[in-house]
Amino acid sequence: MEMISANEGAIWLTKRHTGIEKKFPSYFASFKLPAEAVEDSLVVYRACVTNKVDRESFLPSCEENNFAQPKDPTEPGSYSLSVYENPKDLKRFAGLTSSLRPPLQIAKGTTEPCCGVIQRTRERTKEKTSHVDWWLYENAVPHEHFWLVDDFATELKNFKPKG
Repeated sequence: MEMISANEGAIWLTKRHTGIEKKFPSYFASFKLPAEAVEDSLVVYRACVTNKVDRESFLPSCEENNFAQPKDPTEPGSYSLSVYENPKDLKRFAGLTSSLRPPLQIAKGTTEPCCGVIQRTRERTKEKTSHVDWWLYENAVPHEHFWLVDDFATELKNFKPKG
């Protein structure tokens, strides 16, 4: 049996689990990724447009909009997957978005570093929100790190913000 180092093993497991390299899609040339974007694991929520935890419910904004030209093509948030640390903010957002109609399924999971880099949007925009921009690596599978919330009303009631 061939032995491999711990580092080689970690790389093998990462590639085996994710099947991705840490490479961004070609459309990232359209904007400048914030220097403060980091690989980090945060517990977050996402509204599932298909009512399932699947690839289509976890598309970055530009892909979700069929690569239509954003209002400001230099705005990094136009190219990220939107997630929220606070489920109340997600509920507020979903109520304002016409594509997200009841019965709406909410997923909870983590922003896994193997899928991309994140930045709390308020760090860039100074808006008071729990929105997180998650810039995904090419071929990332973020939905594999999420599950459907069985009872969103109870989740909202029991949620305790950190800090």
